[in-house]
Amino acid sequence: MPKTSRIVNSILVGMLAAVAGLVLPGEASAAAGWAGAWSTSPQREAGPTFAAQTVRMLVHPTIGGSALRVRLSNTFGAADVAFGAVGVARAVASGAADLVAGTQRRVTFHGRGAVTVRKGESVVSDPVPLAVAYGQDLAVDVYVTSGGDAAAITGHDAAQGTQFVAAGNQAGAGSAAFTGYVGSWFWLDGVDVRPGPGARGSIVALGDSITDGAYTTWNGNDRWTDVLGARLGGRYGVLNQGIGGNQVLTDRTDCCGAGTSISGLKREKADVREQTGARYLILADGINDIGYHATAPDLIAGLRTIAERAHRAGIRVIGATITPYGCDSGCFTAEQEATRQAVNAWVRSTPVFDGVADFDAAIRDPQLPSQVLPAYQADHLHPNIAGQRAMAESIDLSLFC
Repeated sequence: MPKTSRIVNSILVGMLAAVAGLVLPGEASAAAGWAGAWSTSPQREAGPTFAAQTVRMLVHPTIGGSALRVRLSNTFGAADVAFGAVGVARAVASGAADLVAGTQRRVTFHGRGAVTVRKGESVVSDPVPLAVAYGQDLAVDVYVTSGGDAAAITGHDAAQGTQFVAAGNQAGAGSAAFTGYVGSWFWLDGVDVRPGPGARGSIVALGDSITDGAYTTWNGNDRWTDVLGARLGGRYGVLNQGIGGNQVLTDRTDCCGAGTSISGLKREKADVREQTGARYLILADGINDIGYHATAPDLIAGLRTIAERAHRAGIRVIGATITPYGCDSGCFTAEQEATRQAVNAWVRSTPVFDGVADFDAAIRDPQLPSQVLPAYQADHLHPNIAGQRAMAESIDLSLFC
């Protein structure tokens, strides 16, 4: 397509999306002036339930902007969900329900304060005139009027931080009403911003509990993706699409006591290609496949498929090596370690990827390379905060043009 035609087409796509209230994927949303600042992967949750309550959820943007918009998902709900009001404000701090005075904004959808999200669908709000700086916490309020007590609702099981619940419509209200607490995000799956001229789009991290931030600081926002965002200094949003227990090849319904973990192959369209302004993918999945005895050829084929789909969408792909899971007993067997080594050798050498994030080299024990360095262990599988930082700092920033 000629350059002029591409520009005209991008403008038309952006105009149509603004009218229709759709979430634009990748390059089209970037052309329309939006970048993903924060996101999480939706999961099917069997509880808790919400009835005539407001849920206040705190998020930590990885890129700033002059305005924002809120994305709500009912991907896994058993019923339509009606929200009587939605609000957003700057939060005083992570882990607190207090709002910065004067920053409360009403969020609308096609000009209306109420919105119903049908089961299996998602919506994006109208632009909200609230500027946000990189790393400045936001509080998003949703007042649930119906559908919040269905047999299954949509959420994300591991927010690694405190979220708040109040009776009735308390969207934009002070903190005193928020006397209930939960540890997950519900229905909120993204916040986009209109970034400044120095911003270049978004980087998506697709992974498992290591990416999701297991064992990171509660309310601390110190996952490896957060550290990468800090290193990038607002040039790119870093979108964390990690799910505990995730596998590339197989769906999980037994994950971490709650929530589903749809395979990377099934969720990559929504969680990667359709993420706002996505320009890069860091593919950091596969350790759980090995734990369930996937073979190296099968896992490599799955990773290759995800990378090729991303490439067709114009997204550059950074392959991440699989970190160690060795110990004296109960960890990877010799056969599973051989599979990990085979997959990592492929990640480091294949032309399928546009670059490599060598997480294995970053946190392994040089004396026992099948194990995570003790100083980086939360347990034998998961890195601690120092390990998460080492992973983030091992990424060559020149990979991101």
